[in-house]
Amino acid sequence: MQLRSRQTLIDFLDAAGLSERQLARAAGLGHATVNHLFTGRRTTCSLGTARAIERVFDCGPGVLFAPDTDADWMQFSRTG
Repeated sequence: MQLRSRQTLIDFLDAAGLSERQLARAAGLGHATVNHLFTGRRTTCSLGTARAIERVFDCGPGVLFAPDTDADWMQFSRTG
């Protein structure tokens, strides 16, 4: 999954009033995983990571992350 915009991710974090560590904890992810997306060290992540972050922010699938393939989009857009 490709991060659409690092700045948008930062804006969502600020609007939610969370720290990177709080986001990581709420999403069930490691802080390093989240930090690498925020700092630009990584611009991609797994489907599970993308879904977990978007769930914390309560935004629809695909708002923050773009699926790489149609098959990824089908999995990503499923609820559950």
